[in-house]
Amino acid sequence: MGIRIGVDGGASKTEVVALDSTGKILCSHLNPSSNYHVVGRTQAVNNIVNGIRDALKEGSLEGIGISLAGIDTAEDWNIMANGLRDELLKLEEVGGLSFRDIPIVMENDAFGALMSVRGRFSGNVLAVGTGTVALGVNDEGKVFRIGGWGHLIGDQGSGYDIGRKALAAMVASCDGYGPKSILESIVSNHLQLKQVREIVDWLNQVERTNKDIAALVPIVVEAARNQDAVAEAIFAQAGRDLGLVARALLRKTQGIDLGLVGGITHIWEFIEPAFLLTVYEEFSNLQLLQPSYQPSVGAALLSEISQVRHIEI
Repeated sequence: MGIRIGVDGGASKTEVVALDSTGKILCSHLNPSSNYHVVGRTQAVNNIVNGIRDALKEGSLEGIGISLAGIDTAEDWNIMANGLRDELLKLEEVGGLSFRDIPIVMENDAFGALMSVRGRFSGNVLAVGTGTVALGVNDEGKVFRIGGWGHLIGDQGSGYDIGRKALAAMVASCDGYGPKSILESIVSNHLQLKQVREIVDWLNQVERTNKDIAALVPIVVEAARNQDAVAEAIFAQAGRDLGLVARALLRKTQGIDLGLVGGITHIWEFIEPAFLLTVYEEFSNLQLLQPSYQPSVGAALLSEISQVRHIEI
């Protein structure tokens, strides 16, 4: 039985699935992070290859699609492609396998997100989790990417952006140069700070990551549900920012639909009004789509696409 393997790798986990010829999921394995910026290339590659090794037990291989967070530049792609090529060659020797003439593709996780919307390499997707990126393919098959610039100069409307603004609002409320907000107390309590100024020590801990900042989003939700004006304004700004990203993509692809993928779907009720108001200024006929497949399945389907980058074994 022929199978296609899909790898969806992020900052916190790596999900690997095997699909049969009908698209049925035969197995699903969870491994730690495969974002090499977070865990280093060696560990990232091992977490991917271990998942592939387990999935190979389901049948003869027809393709592998790898969709990874942190693959943002040509250098990123080469670093991971070279590491994966070396480990897959070792797997060939040990397992008596051959990956030659098998399509093995790898792209940024936005590509798997796009495939998860309809199972086709077409349309548009807005993927928002810790970061923000939008990807679209026009009718001629040309690929456009908007965002994905990282937290220093981009990631507007993301979980990180919302969490960072919550921290900024907390200290502004404490010092009095900003409006009073219950974020001051509930963020402090959540982080177990004895006083607000301890946030500096918390932020500067060696193990601190962007994901820790993004994890504050539920606290902002709590504040917004309590009608805190500052929290409501943070979500409204996130909606406007994401609307601008969506508009920029739709201008390039001339699309009329947009899939929504990632943690944004859990807070959509707070984002939606400002988002739609912004997008409808230019695209009043926009159709919002929920994904038809999970991201790892989207990654597996990506192995069938010729317009993406292939790892040659």
